[in-house]
Amino acid sequence: MSKEYNTYFISILPLVYILSNSIYNDYIINTTSYLIISSGYIALTALFLILFIPLTSIFRYIDRRSLGIVTFLYTLLHFLFYIIDGDFTIKLLFDDFYMRKFITIGYIALILFIPLLITSNDRIKKKLASRWYLLHKSIYIIIIFSLLHYFLLIKADYLLFFLYSLLLVILFIVKYRNQSK
Repeated sequence: MSKEYNTYFISILPLVYILSNSIYNDYIINTTSYLIISSGYIALTALFLILFIPLTSIFRYIDRRSLGIVTFLYTLLHFLFYIIDGDFTIKLLFDDFYMRKFITIGYIALILFIPLLITSNDRIKKKLASRWYLLHKSIYIIIIFSLLHYFLLIKADYLLFFLYSLLLVILFIVKYRNQSK
């Protein structure tokens, strides 16, 4: 089996889990809220995996480009669950955009992700040449916006945010050291 198929197969497992959990778990009171939160965690975790793939051989069976596409799809799913939660009310989406900072930042992260998805093929990569690498470095901006989106949303428990932030700092240190060599 190819790395792409491995990646897609592995990536579908969290979705199967959260969907089945939302159906069969009687302790989940607000299913849509659970799906919004869970898909957000999956997308954020996948963003980190994308950045860590080149640094370790643990992920040698995962294709980074395919994981990037899946991460965008989880991010889009996170957004779609949010739209469903708002009953598809366009006015609510615009009001949230202007009134709630964490929503605004989430929108920006999603919008910044779109050019990465569009340019995630060999033909465009070859056409853009060195500009492709520069464009795809915006993944760091996306992850910072995603963490800020998450931070502004948190009401009490900052442990997971702290762990994600620590991982990002470690990643930046490792990348900086690798570039210095």
